[in-house]
Amino acid sequence: MRLFDTHCHLTWHADTDPPAERVARARETGVERFLTVAVDLQSARECASIAAAIPGVQASAGIHPNDVPKPAERDASLAELASLLESGDFVAVGESGLDYFRDWSQPEDQIACLEAHLDLAEKHQLPIILHCRAAADGLHEVLSARGRAISGVMHCFSEGAAHAQRFLDLGLHVSFAGNLTYPKSDELRAAASLIPADRLLVETDAPFLAPQAKRGKRNEPAYVAHTLAFAAELRGVPAEELAEQTYCNAVSLFGDKGAS
Repeated sequence: MRLFDTHCHLTWHADTDPPAERVARARETGVERFLTVAVDLQSARECASIAAAIPGVQASAGIHPNDVPKPAERDASLAELASLLESGDFVAVGESGLDYFRDWSQPEDQIACLEAHLDLAEKHQLPIILHCRAAADGLHEVLSARGRAISGVMHCFSEGAAHAQRFLDLGLHVSFAGNLTYPKSDELRAAASLIPADRLLVETDAPFLAPQAKRGKRNEPAYVAHTLAFAAELRGVPAEELAEQTYCNAVSLFGDKGAS
């Protein structure tokens, strides 16, 4: 059984728990591929370095909605992001999106940055990794206003079935993390049950959101196996079948760069 952790942050805790060691532990549980995701320009550069050094690891470049620059700094930051993407070291743009749960960035600044990320993703023909927290309606409005299908993924999906269908209708994949396994996640489980097999992904969002079996511990890519097994039981399919399906879905979306 082979697994693909489509969203982890290997740059976090790199000094105390080296990325190569986390990858090695994950390989023991069947995880063969990893997408280490940036939240700002510095982590994008670090993600690229990790991907270059460790086979099977791919990298994204983007600015998280909680970290979007102020208007006076936006043009320079987005120009630097564009320059990074020109390097060809990245297989996705993001993570970007909207986060109205926290007030660290103004909504209008988040939207402007998201639209720039969407433009860059289209320019470079890369999928976009979308973060959404307490902002599903606003995010859908921004995405649907573009009037065309969007290549990308709703990462760490946390909404119900109705919202899932709206994002599926835009052409997006939907990815589930450890919160799928939490006892009170009934609406999320309803969403996970209806995602078409060819649009489903799994992730850890490590070091956050450890699955229920590892609750209280720092999350890491090895634990994606728990989320996969839970999703398989939920959907009534063998774990090996869902592992292969989600692996192939991820390769189709993110490509083979860094596979060996």
